[in-house]
Amino acid sequence: MPSLPPMLQKFTGHFACAAWQIGRRCPGRNGQSITGRIYGKVQDANTKSPIEYAVIQVFKEDKNPADSIPPEMITGGLTATNGDFNIDKIPSGQPLLIVISFVGYEKNETVLTLPAGGMGIPEKDLGNIKLKVSTELKEVLIDGSDGGYRIEFDKRVYDVEKNPVNAGGTAEDVLRNVPSLQVDMDGNVTMRNAAPQVFVDGRPTTLTIDQIPADAIQRVEVISNPSAKYDASGGGGGIINIVMKHNRGMGYNGSLRLGGDSRPRFNGGGDLNLREGKLNFFVNGNYNQRKSVSQGTTDRLNMTSEPYTDLSQTQNSVNLGYFANGKIGIDWFADNRNTLTLSQSMTKGSFNPTEDIYTTTDTLLTDTLPYPFSTYDRHSATGRSFQNFGSSMLFKHLFAKEGTELTADVNFNAIESEFEGTYTNVYSADYSKKQKQTGGGKQQLYTAQSDFTSKIRDNIKVEAGLRGSIRNYESIYNNYAYVDSTGDYEALTGLMVNYEFLDQVYAGYGTVSRNTEKWKYQLGLRLESSNYYGQMRDTSLDFHISYPLSLFPSLFLTRVINEKQDVQLAVSRKINRPGFMQLIPFVDYSDSLNVSRGNPELLPEFTHLAELSYQNTPNKKNTFIATAYARYITNLTVRNQVTEYSEYLEREIVINTYNNAKSSTAFGLELVSKNTITKWFELTTNLNLYQSSIDGTNISASLTNSRSSWWAKTNAIFKLPGAFAFQALFDYSSKKALTVGSSERSGGGGGGFGSGGGGGGYGGTDNTVQGYVRPTYGLDLSLKKEFTKNKNMSLTVSMQDVLRTRVNYTHSETDLFVQDTFRRRDWQVLRVQFAWKFGKVDQSLFKRKT
Repeated sequence: MPSLPPMLQKFTGHFACAAWQIGRRCPGRNGQSITGRIYGKVQDANTKSPIEYAVIQVFKEDKNPADSIPPEMITGGLTATNGDFNIDKIPSGQPLLIVISFVGYEKNETVLTLPAGGMGIPEKDLGNIKLKVSTELKEVLIDGSDGGYRIEFDKRVYDVEKNPVNAGGTAEDVLRNVPSLQVDMDGNVTMRNAAPQVFVDGRPTTLTIDQIPADAIQRVEVISNPSAKYDASGGGGGIINIVMKHNRGMGYNGSLRLGGDSRPRFNGGGDLNLREGKLNFFVNGNYNQRKSVSQGTTDRLNMTSEPYTDLSQTQNSVNLGYFANGKIGIDWFADNRNTLTLSQSMTKGSFNPTEDIYTTTDTLLTDTLPYPFSTYDRHSATGRSFQNFGSSMLFKHLFAKEGTELTADVNFNAIESEFEGTYTNVYSADYSKKQKQTGGGKQQLYTAQSDFTSKIRDNIKVEAGLRGSIRNYESIYNNYAYVDSTGDYEALTGLMVNYEFLDQVYAGYGTVSRNTEKWKYQLGLRLESSNYYGQMRDTSLDFHISYPLSLFPSLFLTRVINEKQDVQLAVSRKINRPGFMQLIPFVDYSDSLNVSRGNPELLPEFTHLAELSYQNTPNKKNTFIATAYARYITNLTVRNQVTEYSEYLEREIVINTYNNAKSSTAFGLELVSKNTITKWFELTTNLNLYQSSIDGTNISASLTNSRSSWWAKTNAIFKLPGAFAFQALFDYSSKKALTVGSSERSGGGGGGFGSGGGGGGYGGTDNTVQGYVRPTYGLDLSLKKEFTKNKNMSLTVSMQDVLRTRVNYTHSETDLFVQDTFRRRDWQVLRVQFAWKFGKVDQSLFKRKT
């Protein structure tokens, strides 16, 4: 057949292109490259039945397969219910690698090149592609793993199961393994020496990290400098997002876990997913027994009044209890573009700490007691329980336009807690005092959020969203003293604390991002406002404050040096609003050695964050990140101590109140390196250098604090013969000044009141205290053995604080006291954990087989 004249070829080609899809890049038009499409059908090789949701990926063919850098992905898609797929915008005239995969099946790979010339749209029918069930993996092994470590645009992602030491523990153990994070012996988390917000599945959580089982966690996302997309509330400590396991693969899959420790305490749990067609059912549950043991000493010189008082304490405490949680839910895939998820969760726990404190002092008791004593013993027994019911609804819609989606979710949490504690001070064989505290709290938390994402062009994306949060909180504390004449406890109304508050936060945000060959940027702006109302229900005191709309911009700018290196600048602004008890001008006597009073003039803190990071990934085996960061805070909330005479206690007391210091400045350097030295040895190292200072001269000429410190963490994993894996985690923290913004407590037992009480601590936060913490270090070890051909069974043995060196030595002093404390908690605990993972790919799970 004779060829058409060139002009007619061009006209025919343009006509065919327009008939196919208006606006598509067409052959030869304005010099643009020619794109086409591929299509076909994916089937099971044995049953010939179509495979829904098979993954189609289109890569540039790797011309250097020996290079460890993965090939660049161009586009992709999923198969429909009937197994069909149709993917357009496929570049022509260059070699392409087409990878077709589905969990439980062997991959199908095809190399092809769409022709660049000719008439019409270049296209290729790949026909019926038959996937074979994997001979190496006949079960779906849901390990919650998508790589041990990876870096995304605004966060770093860490896989949990790559660290065997996590088995049988809680999120506290998991976070201790993550670079950039520190976890102290009380479970307090810091990121670059600031307290971050903890999220679960992308939303703020009411759970503490010791209430989240490690075996239910899939991965941890660390966001050191959150963009405008995230809450501005909470200050500049960053965000830790704990992502729980949730699989949606066809058929069924799950896991069972059972373990114990040397205390001895036991734990168990399991999860199960069932998926057929448009429905996916999921359920999980965990039960953990806990026994925590701690020891401590306190030596203190009180200088509040003459004569000075020397006090020495030793403390031993044991905390027995359990926590259990469960979740059930359903995913409904209405079609390829709409998904609705409903879930219900419950967490319940009970802890019963007991504590003995032995105190020696030269002048301890007031004149109201019959005669002075130099020693006393204090025993406390407390029962605490809590429960949390959470409901969630999530909707996701994918638009026909590529990269465009809408999500909306509504969450409700109802939390209740209660406690009762008795405190007995024995001064001699024939004289003692008994005290009691009771109380509890209720909280209802409502949140609603909607996010919209759209690609304007291939390299430009916009995001926008709205969020509302309402929290209703109420709490009551009652204090009693035992009266010998009546043989019963008598309420001390002056020490009662009974309050409630309503907190509302509303926000909206928008971001725009653009990617080019050498530059990537994201600009964002968030608007956020809040209303706060609280009252002391047994008094006329109430409080109402509204924070107007505030702007919180963010900027991310990345310079791509090459495929292996880039430099990123991140800048943002955050807020930290004061809490109810920090604002209300009510004197809280519930612990007479830690009396506090709020300040209604307290202002919110504003934090300005900046970081400059360099990333080098020469290959898949090695990654290096260096980050210089800075944090500037205005109106820093600090505790300020004043001495006043208390008519209720009939003596001079120290009152802790709150003020806004002028500013706080911090800067540091963080280095993270992850290296696969050999096939059997992987090493992750983390070094953090830090310097900070506080300027509180607007409160007092002497209210300044400056500190510098550094800490390092090394995580080594050895893959041994016989399917064994050995892990060693070592951390070291240098001598440092007292941490800004945290409370430094003595060995006193939390609770109690009245003279002679040892309860809850001596003095205020570290912001107003001069002092230091001595260096400390610790070592955790674990050994994991995998069984069966598929390695779906494992046994893990681990021990934390093997060297018995993870202790806390603190020296602190003010104009009112000089104090040295020592504490140790949960050393050399041995844990054993067994896990079994199971599953099967089955497109027709509930249909009767012939």
